[in-house]
Amino acid sequence: MARGRLLDPRIPSRAAPVLAALLSGCCQLARWETPADIVEWQSLDPPTKSLAEKAALYQSRLEAHHQTPEGLIRYRRVVVDTDDPSYGDLGDGCFHTGIYLASQALRLAATGDPAARDQVIRTLGALEILMAVTGKRGLLARHFTPHGTVMEEWPRSRTLPRYDWKPDVSKDQYAGFVHGLGVAFALVDDPALRARVAALAAAAADHLMENDLRIVDADGRPTTYGNLSGRFAGVFPMGINALIVLSISKLAAVSAGAEPYTGFYSRLTGRGYASVAHWAYMAPLGINNGVNENMGYLALYPLLLLEKDPRILERLKDGERRTWYHVREERNAFFAFVHAGAVEGGAGGDARSAAEAARAGRDALREFPESKIELPVDLTRPGFDYPRAFLNSRKCLPRTTSALPLYLRPRSSSMWASDPYRLAGSLTRRGERENAGMDYLLAYWMGRYHGFIAPED
Repeated sequence: MARGRLLDPRIPSRAAPVLAALLSGCCQLARWETPADIVEWQSLDPPTKSLAEKAALYQSRLEAHHQTPEGLIRYRRVVVDTDDPSYGDLGDGCFHTGIYLASQALRLAATGDPAARDQVIRTLGALEILMAVTGKRGLLARHFTPHGTVMEEWPRSRTLPRYDWKPDVSKDQYAGFVHGLGVAFALVDDPALRARVAALAAAAADHLMENDLRIVDADGRPTTYGNLSGRFAGVFPMGINALIVLSISKLAAVSAGAEPYTGFYSRLTGRGYASVAHWAYMAPLGINNGVNENMGYLALYPLLLLEKDPRILERLKDGERRTWYHVREERNAFFAFVHAGAVEGGAGGDARSAAEAARAGRDALREFPESKIELPVDLTRPGFDYPRAFLNSRKCLPRTTSALPLYLRPRSSSMWASDPYRLAGSLTRRGERENAGMDYLLAYWMGRYHGFIAPED
């Protein structure tokens, strides 16, 4: 195994027959061939701008092209379609809007910039609409758009009929939602803003309490990926679920400050959910899931900012240390700064581990591309010599055995949630789609807030 995680094609003599028998016919074992019709590939040039210059670039482009008048983040857009009246036929608007809210709260805490305060207030308004459009207390929409502007049949909001909204919300959306709310509550000393955060957090907590930790859609049916129980079949630990529901209940408890929310959080911790969170990292057959790990870190960070009980904090930190051991070489600045700033930073932490993680985070941000326009990537082509992992990705794409520099990877809506070992991607793209830069802004401002990045860097 390469670094104890990925199956290396050079040493599979005993494992290969077993896996081949188990996965016979699966595309994870299929041979890969580069498509023949691609004439323009993504640039291989490393970025040259400073960290601050990239932050300013992504901030300006996001505000100009990816933010709706309400503050909703249209995280992916068609570059040439300037007349599109919709906010995009997208499914993760709530997730990315929450992440952007956190980035601006960190920016405000690090700089005191009034422009950052304006962005915090505006983005919080979008999260309020994402809950209001569903017409059901505590239920979030995945995304919303002006009525009649998407081809897909989204339901029209009964409470805000000027909008259509996307149902079947997933736990991903709640991870981004609570991340933004929790960071804003912890870092922004504004009573009016905190009251708005408390109202949203209380509604989400009520929804989970009323539905036995399940997200139930407006039609009364549980959503497809809305089960937030911390144990599957009452036995097997579901660490990501535990972190998300702990984060929502903790935020409701500290922001609303009364029953039933304090009791909700106490019941969850009493049932061992802080220990269940230890198992947030899961990688069957050595292939990890960056989406899940990203959700885990999103939910964990506000918990670490808000929790005061040293026993619970230590359980949460121990779980993060387990995850960090597995992901520490993946060039993920967001994970690195959470580890360095909120887990190992300060009294009782491992100063050496914190310093190494902070350095890794800075290095990753230096590698972060200056544009997130999607173009084809295939690093298995002639001229490249990356070793192949034994198994392809879950999406059947070839992988390598060590994390790639970020500027070589396929562009995505979140570089922190994408596969750092993927050798190919965006093969049908021709530069027509651009992704917003909330991921860069979140990690950059977290690094600034914790003192790992200087303003002049």
